[in-house]
Order: sequence, then C-alpha cells, then structure tokens
Amino acid sequence: MIPLAALILSVAGVGGLAYTLGAHLIASAGIGTVHRGPARRRAVALTFDDGPDPIHTPRILDTLAPYHARATFFIVGERAQKHPEIVRAIAAGQHEVGNHTFTHPHLWLRSPRQTEREITQCADVVTALTGQAPRYFRPPWGKFNWAAYRHAARLGEMRVLWSLRAEGWLPTASPDAIVRTIIRRLHPGAIIDLHDGGGVSGTPARTAQALPQLLDALRAYGYQCLPLNELLVPESAQPRSLREKMWDWYERTWAALFGEEPVTDDGALAISLTRHRGRLVSLRDGTEIHPGDMIGELHFRRDHILRMHRELPPRKVGLVLRRELIQSLEALAALAAKDPRYQGLPAFHGLSLFWREARMLGLESGPLTNLWQRWSLGWYMRMLMARDHPLGRQRLEITFRDIGHVWISRTALLARYGRSSDMPAQ
Repeated sequence: MIPLAALILSVAGVGGLAYTLGAHLIASAGIGTVHRGPARRRAVALTFDDGPDPIHTPRILDTLAPYHARATFFIVGERAQKHPEIVRAIAAGQHEVGNHTFTHPHLWLRSPRQTEREITQCADVVTALTGQAPRYFRPPWGKFNWAAYRHAARLGEMRVLWSLRAEGWLPTASPDAIVRTIIRRLHPGAIIDLHDGGGVSGTPARTAQALPQLLDALRAYGYQCLPLNELLVPESAQPRSLREKMWDWYERTWAALFGEEPVTDDGALAISLTRHRGRLVSLRDGTEIHPGDMIGELHFRRDHILRMHRELPPRKVGLVLRRELIQSLEALAALAAKDPRYQGLPAFHGLSLFWREARMLGLESGPLTNLWQRWSLGWYMRMLMARDHPLGRQRLEITFRDIGHVWISRTALLARYGRSSDMPAQ
C-alpha cells in the first residue's frame, strides 16, 4: 500500500509539471501562441525584451528612426515606472509596447495568484504611461505557466514568442554573430527576439551595436520592420473548413521548411534557394548549371492564385496572371542584381503545368524526363488543380505528361526584365 505522504507528493509533482512544463510545451507547440507572422510579404517584427534601459533603449530608438523601422518593446513594469519618459518615447515613435511582467520573475516559480498580479500590474503600468492597454504578452525567458497562459488571454493580450533568436541570456553572441544568425535564418513573417535590457551582462550593448548592420541587411533584402500589430494583421480570407485549415498549415510549413519567400508582397511568384540535383543543364546563352550548383527555385504562390480565381471572372484570370508574372519577373531581376543571396546564382528554375506558355515570357522550357518525377508531381499538381481551379475536378483531364521544367539564366533575366540601374557594372 502506498503511504499517504508519498501519494500526496506524487500528485503534487505531477500537478507541478502540468502547471509549468505542460503549459510550456503547449505554448511552444504554437497552441494559443504566436511564433511568426504571415509569410505573404517581406516583413519581420523586431522585438526587444527586458527594457526600458536608460542607456540602451534610447540608443536603439535613435538607430531605428532614420530607417523608418518600427519595433515592439516588451517592457518590465517596475523598470518602466523608473523610466516613464522612455516608455512614452517608445509609444511616440509609433512602436508597440508589450507586457513582460512587472518584476521579470521566472513564472515557473510563481503561484497562480502571484503570476496574475505580475501580468496585471505590468498591464496597468503600460496603460497609464501610453494610454493604450498592451495587446501582446511574452513571459520572461519565454516560459509560460498555466496561470500566465490563461490570464493573458483574459486580459485580451495575444501570447507571443518568437521564430528567430540570435542572442539572449545564453550563449553570448558578438554583434557580427547576431547579424549573421538572423540573416542566415531570415524568413518572411519572422518574429525576432532581441534585448534592450537584461540578459547576460553586455547583451543589450551588443544588440545595440549590431542593429545598424542588421537594419542595412534587412533593407538590402527588401524586408520591412513592422510592429506586431501590423505584422499580425489577419489574412483577408482566413481558412474556414478543417480541410482548408489543414492546407493552410501544410503550405505554411512547406514555406518555412524550404525557406520560401515572396518575390514581392503582392505578386504571383515566390522563391527559395536549393541545389540543382539533376544532370548538367546548358541554356541558350551559354549558362551551364552543374549538379550541386545553387539555384533559385520559383514557385507559384498558391494562396495568391486561389484568390485570383475566387475574385476574378474566369476570362480575366489569364490576362491578370500574365501581367503579374511580368511584374514578378521584373522584381526578381532586381533581386538578382542587388540581393546578396541571389547575386551569385547562375539561373532560376521552376516546375509547371504551363511550361509551354512560359516561353512567351522569355523562359526556356521542356518536358520532364524522369518517370518518377512525372508520376509523383503529376499526382500532386492534379490534386492542387482539383483544389484551386474554379472547375475543380473537371480539370483533372490534365495528365502528368504536361509537367515540364522552366529555366531562365540570370543573364537572360537581367537582359529582359532588368532596369538599367540593375545591370552589373562592366
């Protein structure tokens, strides 16, 4: 028979794990929390934790201003009370002010009542100093307990973590390492966690030192820096049924896994970097793509195409899509000329049902010869056609033999779609 004391301790231990680790695992899985924004445009959210700091926060604000970059500051309530003028300066700069608790404790060591008091007190401070109740909550160290998870929702505060972190309390990162890590892992809709206070000694100073270089790089890659209230604007057409939600999750996961990003915010094409795994390809202008070469992989933005089918008469879809493809290729030429990630690519490649039509846009194309690719991609694209096309399954007479490669070299892209300012120096 189990002793009563041992039984009580066991129940308490299980309850404690559920209260702390259980809440953390649920939040980390993205259930009821936000880790990233929509991937439909080139925009990120810079978020700064643990301020306001009397030295580093003003320095960061001064750095952001000339770039017209706006951020989100998750402030600690008691520090805000000591430096109210800094909090007002944050709000005056059209930055977002979020809730990061009143004293910045580790919430796994706080009872439900203590946790609720921490969140409420900080919310009251933010409201008093800015005139706006905080819309976002992030727990210290990103660790929720169940009380924090529930109470933030009661206050109407969205629970926000991050998708990209380059510094923090461990390990210590140099300014150059901070920039390298962010650029290497950059993706549309990224929520980037930084610190203007707290952390390991020296972290805010290194963050402030890295910020100009980071903002230069984000600008070179065509990214906007937006506060969370603008990055997290809901999609105009949210998925409704369970099937649509599953597709939406699949496409977001695909984009994140392969680093896919839109060529332009409102265009028809997206791009990712990959290695060529086929045979040697020789294009008409003499460009050769060898196995293992890095190339740009082009994708149709299926959400964009689907929206066109829903909003336009069928007879106009082709005309509008052609115009948008030309605009996307012009934007791609600008990226190929100016974006460091794409400047060294020899060519851009895609797979499409419409590879014959692509020739009218100056792209080279040809049918797939690999039987397995023809069968598997044929099945996949037939499934997409059934989902996206207004005629649905009536379009399934399209066979896998209609799938082909589409290529355009960097040289041909710049020659046809580049502006004079995009041309490489002779």
